[in-house]
Amino acid sequence: MFFPSFLIALVSGAAVLAASPQNSTFQNPLIPGFHPDPSCIFVPEWDDTFFCATSSFNAFPGIPVFASKDLQNMKQIGNVLNRPTQLPGLGTTNGSTSGIWAPSIRYHNGTFYLVTTMVYDNLAFDNISRWDNIIFKTTDPYADHWSDPVHFMFEGYDTSPFWDLDGKTYIVGSHEYKVFPMIQGFEIDLETGVSGPIMDLWPGTGGHAPEGPHMYYKDDYYYLMIAEGGTGVTHMETIARSRNLTGPFNSNPANPILTNANTTEYFQTVGHADIFQDSHGDWWTVALSTRSGPAHVYYPMGRETILTAAKWEEGEWPILSPVRGQETGPLPRPNKNVPGIGTWIGQPTDHLTFNPGTVLPKHFVYNRFPDTSAFTISPPGHPHNLRLIPSVLNLTTLDGLTAATPQTFVGRRQEHVEFTLNVTLDFDPKQEEEEAGITVFLSQTQHFDLGVVALSPEQAVAAGYKGDSMDNTPTLSQYVRLRTISPHSSALGSKDTQSHPGIFSIGDNDSRGIKLQIEAVNSTWYAFRYQAPSQTNWTTVGWGISSEVSGGFTGTILGMFATGNGVEGKDPAYFSDFLYAGNSSVF
Repeated sequence: MFFPSFLIALVSGAAVLAASPQNSTFQNPLIPGFHPDPSCIFVPEWDDTFFCATSSFNAFPGIPVFASKDLQNMKQIGNVLNRPTQLPGLGTTNGSTSGIWAPSIRYHNGTFYLVTTMVYDNLAFDNISRWDNIIFKTTDPYADHWSDPVHFMFEGYDTSPFWDLDGKTYIVGSHEYKVFPMIQGFEIDLETGVSGPIMDLWPGTGGHAPEGPHMYYKDDYYYLMIAEGGTGVTHMETIARSRNLTGPFNSNPANPILTNANTTEYFQTVGHADIFQDSHGDWWTVALSTRSGPAHVYYPMGRETILTAAKWEEGEWPILSPVRGQETGPLPRPNKNVPGIGTWIGQPTDHLTFNPGTVLPKHFVYNRFPDTSAFTISPPGHPHNLRLIPSVLNLTTLDGLTAATPQTFVGRRQEHVEFTLNVTLDFDPKQEEEEAGITVFLSQTQHFDLGVVALSPEQAVAAGYKGDSMDNTPTLSQYVRLRTISPHSSALGSKDTQSHPGIFSIGDNDSRGIKLQIEAVNSTWYAFRYQAPSQTNWTTVGWGISSEVSGGFTGTILGMFATGNGVEGKDPAYFSDFLYAGNSSVF
């Protein structure tokens, strides 16, 4: 027997009366690109719709929300965190591992709840908790207006709500003791954040970093499913159960129930899962994974959301199908009848023409909060352009960790192993080191920047320019420059041992309407090119190896930037025809 008002991820027995569809073949990832730590639910009351949310770290808008009718076509319908006033601390986070971790989305009595953790890493001051656990809610996810957060005290992360049979609400989360890590739980009032005594529930099976817990009630058992092993190649999903919410929880003898550890599979780091049922009574699991292979070196898109079928017979443990990339399962019939304004994720083409009266789509993000005055669509005299005003800070900023003032940078996640990104730039920099262009951005210390920049002869030589004699070069000239910023760089603009930055001189007239291009030619290499108005062919400026933008918790964002590189920029940059074309046949 099911209890839908309490078992937020499960559907009622009445919903399983329809015959299940035939098995279908489908390809992972379900939500490609930088979309880790997925949580999904099925909500019959909302026209049999699946809703999912993923982590966003320092990206803003944050906590993307997706809706689907068929578990294949995923539409981003909004972002939970879409106003700086909701969480001002995101503007002062320290490091790329800070920000929003592991949201859990749930539906209860007509309200959607999103519980997550705002993380402050590398704190430089005392008396501030590293963990800020928060609750958002809405009665209409398509309205894209979630509440201001309710904060609650918990010295841990990866928090997830659960409603018990008596109507009481609980939170389960991961608390890492210095010696004994533990999954804990406590009663809570979701309206006020007032919580009760903390209970130790289960330490896991002994794997590193027990985290990402979700609790479910089924067949008179409380099931506690968690991730262990860290989010690298030893990642795995384990489960325990108890007749009582407070335990003791007994581990599944078949643990781990999902992992690709110690395999040669292309999809690695599988874990941090959520399980739910569809209208036919079929079970599904979402988890994170990297398309990296066991070497775990080249995976610039980071941790992505994958889908796999599950079976959960009455009184038994759930059995999750292993992740192999190409999967089979009883998918619902294809259906793209999802309301609301949004973007279908994973589409092969994304073309922005910046039409007058439009706004940037929901899947475009900034790094922390932007200065909105620096971004204007179709300004006077420049229809179908996005005008960027250069920021003082560049993409690295002063320390590679913080951003005292906003950066002029906006982009979209890389979703395909192979893609081409083209954009036209109209930019006439008259100030030394003023720069605008496009980037492959993983973090402030890991990015490739292809830009038009104004440099003195001395700066050009220092940047690696080896052109003709500089004797008659003007005091300030314009160049196309590719820079590699990585942990292997000894200084800003220096190269790592494998990537190949470059610099080319261009005439002032050729910087007006210049085309810039990034191509991921395979899983390992990016090519960076330009085509001046006077040219008919593309010129390759340099190459970047994808291992330099792989690692950590996030994934690559392909974006546009403008900066004064340390001084206030004066000359606007105009971008047009932003065209992303992904190769959907390559996984």
